Amino acid sequence: MLNERLKKLRKSKKLLQSDMAQKLEISQSAYSHYEKGIRIPDAITLNKLADIFDCTTDYLLGRTESEELAILEGEELPKELRDIGIEYLKVNKIAKEKGFTPEDIREILETIDKIKNNNH
Repeated sequence: MLNERLKKLRKSKKLLQSDMAQKLEISQSAYSHYEKGIRIPDAITLNKLADIFDCTTDYLLGRTESEELAILEGEELPKELRDIGIEYLKVNKIAKEKGFTPEDIREILETIDKIKNNNH
């Protein structure tokens, strides 16, 4: 699974194995072994790969199907957002694009709550 995802992500970024090796500061053959499933990267390299591909290590390892990094990582989507129909991954994508922090999102939720209370 890891080897397949590495290859898919590398190709989606239009990078060569040699490009990846350079970014990871390893030999091209060492990187090639990751994509062939002969070797498994150590934790430090795995984190570097996630950073390069802008995804989670869980995605690389096959623990999740979502590549998206969660701004509210480990937290359930707040009820306020579910109530107004905003999907979790959309929130994460927008938050990431806009540079929102979890604190920013909490402030937005508080504002939504205030607006809802004023309209009732």
